[in-house]
Amino acid sequence: MPMNRRSTITTRAARAVAAVTPNAKTADPTYKDLPSKRKMSFSTLAVLVVLIGLNYMLWQEAYQQKFKSATFTAAASTADTHQLDHELLTRQRSELVCGGNGKTFGAEWSNLCKYKFVESLNNDLNSGKDIYIVQIGAHVGFEANDPFANGAATLLSNLTKEEKKRFHWIFVEPSPPNHQRLVENLQNRSDWCNMSSINAGVVPDGTPKDSSMVFHTFSSDIDPETGFDSRSGKTLPRWITQVSGLSMEPLLFGKEVFDKRGLKFEDYVVDVNVTAYTFSELMEIATGGQAPNLVLIDTEGFDCPIILGISKLSNYLPPYLIFEESQCGDKRQPTFDYLGELCYGFVQKIQSTQNAIAIRSNSETCS
Repeated sequence: MPMNRRSTITTRAARAVAAVTPNAKTADPTYKDLPSKRKMSFSTLAVLVVLIGLNYMLWQEAYQQKFKSATFTAAASTADTHQLDHELLTRQRSELVCGGNGKTFGAEWSNLCKYKFVESLNNDLNSGKDIYIVQIGAHVGFEANDPFANGAATLLSNLTKEEKKRFHWIFVEPSPPNHQRLVENLQNRSDWCNMSSINAGVVPDGTPKDSSMVFHTFSSDIDPETGFDSRSGKTLPRWITQVSGLSMEPLLFGKEVFDKRGLKFEDYVVDVNVTAYTFSELMEIATGGQAPNLVLIDTEGFDCPIILGISKLSNYLPPYLIFEESQCGDKRQPTFDYLGELCYGFVQKIQSTQNAIAIRSNSETCS
């Protein structure tokens, strides 16, 4: 108990004793005739009553102080426990995905783990934020050569139901046949997280709205997952429908596949008009106004033009970006340079893959 508080109580008690003892003499005219022992007993009793009251007041004050201290300690302990639980959960999830430096799920995940991607997701989830992953050029999703899917599946399997609702994975695919199969695959995994798809292509920022573009793809007779051609009864490589795009160049890469099977390449090429969004328009639709946590781009040679077309004023620059740099040709170095202008302080080719990873600097320190 504070000394000033204790002094106040003691002073009040002393005044009470002084008030009781002398007043007894004047209040009772027979007091002077009482035997000395009875006089002493009367005074002692008065003092005793006051002292009991004093002790009670001191005990009550001490109890209140102890209760306040215990309440504060309990609150602090709860906060500490919550912090420890969060740190433990982060370590456990990081170990599941990033154990062995993330090599279990490929070189892309190894780099994501190295640069604290999982930790950043856990921090956002713990603080109640939503997570947005946008995959441009998703094909049908969840394929063996998908740089993100396998590690993501493990991570998502360890989220709570509430966290899964706040984890948004958006797949963007322009080819109508591929997109149709993508929708089916998302429905089969609807319990993983909040997954959705957008059937559209991506064009540079500044392109007029309500645009469309011609997209070259293969006939829906070819199964986009197995490569089986229902028209001829022959099976083509599984990757064949992945090579579609805004130019014919990716498709011509697979022409020999048709020739070897006695199939006429031109009979299987289909040109379709697809909806086109700029990068920033697409992100606004996908995330509802929030910058995505990670964007993956795989558009068969159009990755670098997409990046070069992102406005420096865009509000949707992700802290993590993975794109296919191997088909960028002479646009590769300009793209790496432009990413630097967009405040990506680290841009590097991912060894043993066709991809590169870019890590954006903190907006407060980026100049």
